[in-house]
Amino acid sequence: MKRIVWVGLLALATGMWALGQVPTVQDLDWACVKPVYIIAGDLNGDGWDDILVACHSCNGLQFGANPGTAVCPAECTKWPGPKTWTLADAPTALAWGLFGKSVGPYEKRVVVVTQYTPAWATFRVTDADIRLTSLDAVTLSHLIVGDFDGDGGLDGAVLDPLGLKILFPTGGILPISLAGLIPCCGQPAFLGAADFDRDGDLDIVVAAATSLLFFENQCRAKFVHRVTVPAGMALRSLTIADFDGDAKPDIAVTDPAFSAVAIVQNQGCWNFAVTSRLKLDGLPVFIVAFDANRDGRVDLAVAEFEENWVSILVNLGGGKFKVDRSIPVGKNPIGLAVGDFDRNGISDLAVALYGGGPTGTGPAVQVIYNPLCTNDDCTGKPPCCVAGKLPPRHGIQ
Repeated sequence: MKRIVWVGLLALATGMWALGQVPTVQDLDWACVKPVYIIAGDLNGDGWDDILVACHSCNGLQFGANPGTAVCPAECTKWPGPKTWTLADAPTALAWGLFGKSVGPYEKRVVVVTQYTPAWATFRVTDADIRLTSLDAVTLSHLIVGDFDGDGGLDGAVLDPLGLKILFPTGGILPISLAGLIPCCGQPAFLGAADFDRDGDLDIVVAAATSLLFFENQCRAKFVHRVTVPAGMALRSLTIADFDGDAKPDIAVTDPAFSAVAIVQNQGCWNFAVTSRLKLDGLPVFIVAFDANRDGRVDLAVAEFEENWVSILVNLGGGKFKVDRSIPVGKNPIGLAVGDFDRNGISDLAVALYGGGPTGTGPAVQVIYNPLCTNDDCTGKPPCCVAGKLPPRHGIQ
């Protein structure tokens, strides 16, 4: 079922109301209990972006195959009921990519990790069953994929926040110890990967308590701790992109304890600096990078858990951001994923709602079509939108 929702914009200095375009937020009727993570992409290879969500409290995964449409543009995708897998334990995170070695063959596979009995699995969305493989860990909270050893194939990196280490379950890479690098009582929460020093090897960053921990890949997955960058009070999730246009990967990280998003600029040669903080009052817990308005600059979307909205932070240039609007969504947004679900050339967002689903309030998953309602490639008009009179978003500074 679709529903049109009003979004907030920054009030004009004169106090006048602003007119604008309002994106469509679509509820997906999926029976996912306590969704905690969501990914999107063309997971089945048919040319349309799909959705996969981790349902923590029913030990399951749900996959929505995008049925596509012959209409250009598609107003909104009519999502079918999801394919469901039941796991032996509660899933906590997902990732996907093209797996294979050297010259291939390659195939699209998803990676999942579980929490209480630490395990992982790779699978295709066409598989009937998912077989978990145990890992030597205390618990598992996050994972990323990347070619860390330079052999042409993707590896998995898995975070054990209580065991204070990063494991590489695909084999051949030694674990990274985080012991002694994290302040007392803090826990690592999130992983990211990029070539921060531009030497051709994929490095790793960890959001851990008050700081970002950077590990340099010194060739073929030999990792050493290079620098610790204080960035907040209790960092949770991060996203990596070139925000200032200097061809070096920067970081945006959520800090729910400080009610803010910190922008961390890569100044080269392993020098990083927090250049700005954007105050968000709704407990920011998850962040993704994408070009929301198709101006060539990378913008941000932030899930604000307590206020039940997704805020769009527009890149003004030079890595400076402002909150453009906050889009009301269902209860307790906890995860975001980017995809062009209606294939109109404008990025959409999929939202995992921890407080929704069968045991919650409202939907477990929603899709936000065209968050800034930029013009469609086929019609030249903003799709999935209606004109409206927009109230200011409380708390924008």
